Amino acid sequence: MKSVAISQGIISLFIVINLFVPPEYRSAITTAYFIVFIALFSYSMFRQRPKGSLTKDIVAGRKLLTIRQEEVSGLQTKDLELVNELKPLLKASGLSILSMIIVLLWFLALYPTIIRPYVIGSSTGDGIVVQVLDLIILYEVPVAISMSMQFLSRKMLRRYLNILRSAEVYTTGVVGLPGFALKFPIESYSVRVNYSRKFVEFVKKDGEVEVLHRIYCNDPEKLVDIISKYGRVKVEKYS
Repeated sequence: MKSVAISQGIISLFIVINLFVPPEYRSAITTAYFIVFIALFSYSMFRQRPKGSLTKDIVAGRKLLTIRQEEVSGLQTKDLELVNELKPLLKASGLSILSMIIVLLWFLALYPTIIRPYVIGSSTGDGIVVQVLDLIILYEVPVAISMSMQFLSRKMLRRYLNILRSAEVYTTGVVGLPGFALKFPIESYSVRVNYSRKFVEFVKKDGEVEVLHRIYCNDPEKLVDIISKYGRVKVEKYS
């Protein structure tokens, strides 16, 4: 509802601006709206990406283990099941890209060459009514497209897998890239390990989506011992 309210507020603002400026500035205003639309869309996608509870206090603790990117990359390539796990995420990302392409085509080709001539030509109201109708269609359709695609993406994505490229484990918590930090003792996550695939992952429910922050490492036994001791949580084994 918050996203809908913000989008409608911005649309109303741009409609008012268009009505009170000379027609020759309309293309510049439409371009500005497109930039704002892209910025808000990107921000909403970023906000949907899960984050850990970032805490500067973590790095103040004693470092116990460092997992480097080379180690993670090498283990990922050997994990034959990973590709199937990532397919839903890739499909959801594809929908987001597709929506942006459709919106771009809407502004550059579909609306000015096909839709707008029909709207202007078939309208029988006075000038201000036609202008408002014209602008509502121009600005509302991209919002409807992006929200529909985001809804479909959420329906497709029941599990969000965030593979940490690197990680550092301290007596006070875990810090990993991209964007994950979890302070000990662990309270809001469950932890599980897969010894055959050599990873430990932190699991949390975010609405209907299961969020997994995964750390691949050569020595998952050592990582499990650290998490069990300092995180004060039972690490579940699964295959």
